[in-house]
Formats: sequence, C-alpha cells, structure tokens
Amino acid sequence: MAEDGAARDLSSEGIAAALRARMLAGDYALGQRLIEMDLAEEFGVGRGRVREAFRMLTGEGYLEFVANRGVLVRRYSRAELIEMGRVREVMEGLAARLAAERALDAAERADLEGAQARMDAAEAAGDLAGFGAENRAYHALIERLAGNGPAARVIDRVRIPLVRVQMPPADVEESIGRSNRDHRVITAAILSGAPEAAEAAMRAHVRAGNAHIARLPDRVFSD
Repeated sequence: MAEDGAARDLSSEGIAAALRARMLAGDYALGQRLIEMDLAEEFGVGRGRVREAFRMLTGEGYLEFVANRGVLVRRYSRAELIEMGRVREVMEGLAARLAAERALDAAERADLEGAQARMDAAEAAGDLAGFGAENRAYHALIERLAGNGPAARVIDRVRIPLVRVQMPPADVEESIGRSNRDHRVITAAILSGAPEAAEAAMRAHVRAGNAHIARLPDRVFSD
C-alpha cells in the first residue's frame, strides 16, 4: 500500500489527494500514463474508487484522458502556461501584499521565519529536492497568511502545471540561488509590514519563473 500520508484515507478523495501530492512533487513525468489497475492494487481498493479519483483530478486539470492511451499526467501548451503565469503573477503578488498588511502574530511570524530558514538550509546543502519541497510549502504559507480564500483557490489552480515543469539539471542550482534571493526579499517585506514592497518582490519573483517557462524547449509542452 502507498506510503503517502493522504493515502491513509482510502476514499476517492484521499486517493486523489495522494496522487495530487505526487504530481506536485514531480514524482510523475509530464505525459506519464497512470494505470488504474496498478493503483488499485497499491492502495488496496477497487478500481472504481481509483477511477473516481481520476475523474476528480481530470476536472482539476492534473490529468487528461487521451483516446487509445488512457489517463495521463496532463501536459500544457507553452501558451497555456504563459497565460496561467500572468494570472499567477498578479494573484501571488496580491497574496504577499495581503500577508504584509496583516498584523502577524508571533506564531505566524515564526512560521514564515522557519520556512525561510529551511529554504536557506536546503540551498546551502545543495539539496535540490528539499528546496523544491520547501519552496512549495513557502508559497502555500504565504497564501495562508494572506487570509483570502478566493485568492488562494485561484493561485492553486494556475500553479498546477507550473510546479510540474522540470528544469534542465544544469540550470537547477543557479535557479535555486536566484529564487531564494527573491524569497529573502519577500520574507523581509512581509515581516516588516511593507505591502507594496512585498507585492513588487513577489511579482518580480513569479515573473522570472514565467520567463523561464517561455525559454523551455518545445519537447516539454503539448502540441
């Protein structure tokens, strides 16, 4: 049976949560086929429950059904990713602004400081996988600190394909250093209660990621 924490819930929702977490972590390649029978055996459930999880994830944009091939991890076109990236820039900038506008309590400040410290440690150790996980957690934390449910839902939807696009290995280490420099600026602005600076820093950070998407080779994208 799967080790995923979410997989302890063997409902269709729990299975969908486990598969979603794997895709966000990059455990499945873009365009990879997911085998209903294999997953049913792994989770110890009937195939109907896995099929329902597939339907949920297809509706959310994580998976797609392709005739004669089955259920695949969805690949997006370059244009789709760029369009989503523009939305993400605005919405994540808003989230950073809202977080900076709030009077964060001691626990929230400690959460943000801790998230930044963990990214710093992963960068220093050259832990690429660890940095990726902490990066995702950091952005999710800022969504939570913003305290705006509609904004968080939009961000989550447009972030789906972006987090699954894998960078060429030679670019990863340099990108991590650049990304974490941005994070430190964002963190400082939020902690100091500077909404305009926090929004500007986050927008610049996301915009740099969008520019990277635009430079990726054609093989990454759908036709």
